[in-house]
Amino acid sequence: MTDLLEHSTAYTVSDANNIHTLLFNQTESGYNKLVLPAYPVIVSAEYNLLAVNALVWNDSRLAWKKSSYGNVEYIYVPEDVVWHPELIVQNSVLELRKNLGAEKTVRIQYDGEVRWEPPAVLSTSCDMDVTFFPYDSQTCDIELASWGFPADAVNLTFFKTHINLEDYRPDGEWDLTTTSQYPSQLIEDDLVFSELLFRIELERFPGHYIMSVIFPTILTAVLTFVTFFLPLQSGGKIGYILTVLLALAVLLTLFSGSMPTTSKHTSVLVVFLTVTLGMACLVIIFTIFIIRLFHQPEHDKAPNWMHSLARKFMKLKCRAGRINHLDQSQVAEHAKPTEGGDCLESSEPFKPYSNKELAEFFDYFLFAVFTVFYVMVLLCFPIVLSASN
Repeated sequence: MTDLLEHSTAYTVSDANNIHTLLFNQTESGYNKLVLPAYPVIVSAEYNLLAVNALVWNDSRLAWKKSSYGNVEYIYVPEDVVWHPELIVQNSVLELRKNLGAEKTVRIQYDGEVRWEPPAVLSTSCDMDVTFFPYDSQTCDIELASWGFPADAVNLTFFKTHINLEDYRPDGEWDLTTTSQYPSQLIEDDLVFSELLFRIELERFPGHYIMSVIFPTILTAVLTFVTFFLPLQSGGKIGYILTVLLALAVLLTLFSGSMPTTSKHTSVLVVFLTVTLGMACLVIIFTIFIIRLFHQPEHDKAPNWMHSLARKFMKLKCRAGRINHLDQSQVAEHAKPTEGGDCLESSEPFKPYSNKELAEFFDYFLFAVFTVFYVMVLLCFPIVLSASN
């Protein structure tokens, strides 16, 4: 506290004016902001996840003996009166400016150290791989480069060995896993320019998307297969499946705003939702054909392949010891009791099924097919997502 008071009482306006006259009066100092300090200029940069926190370099022309000027250690001047590095953010999504943090003040210390703290918030872009969304991890780089001065004139270095995380506040969507920083170079027209890469790695929290996207979609998809349980005589069978399809389409429309838009990588979740919507459309088509077959006159016989498929399926069930209700009448009329089993095959010629019996058969058969297929899709979905980890 004593040192602070001593510095405060030692500082006078006349001392500060004398320092400004010493440094920037053209007749006395001869300082020219268009001339670089001694080659090469080492510019140290610090990044804090939001902005470039500080830029520091040394200019021996801006030094003074503090004991001769009231022990004043530093002064502040506008950035346009001193030489400073021309910096740009290569992957900025905003308009590319010739200089980062222009029209801001810089601090000059008595030993010639210049500290520039541009409060410019950086908005950058990075290539996102959403293949395993919402279990994806992203790596983003902030590319800070020297513009106009090659590396032998202005060389960028790191002020600290790590990214400053003091101002970092985690949000509910991303988890910051690791940070790193690397020096790099840009080569253009045989000139090498210095560049700094600040790299951050983020991992998405999947909980929101599981509860609001995946889980409702699975439940709605299950409702589509319940269509096959409704009796064929019911007039609301088509109305029910159309309502479920409409609900699924509304859900997908709402979810599209939450999912990242990119054409470079196809998300596994998008494929899953597309398959679910496609299966719902197929259920509608098959349901229409089954209802048409159920109400078709008996003199208009169904194709033979339908009868053959139903007959083969019934034989498989019969061998497993189960009798389907479509074959019970034929077994009772044409088969003789034998020892050791309830399933008896007839020796009489094959009797074609009625259209109503075929419609009931395909109703249960398609329910089994779609259920098995969708369960396989559900089992493959977490397996593919686990491959990302």
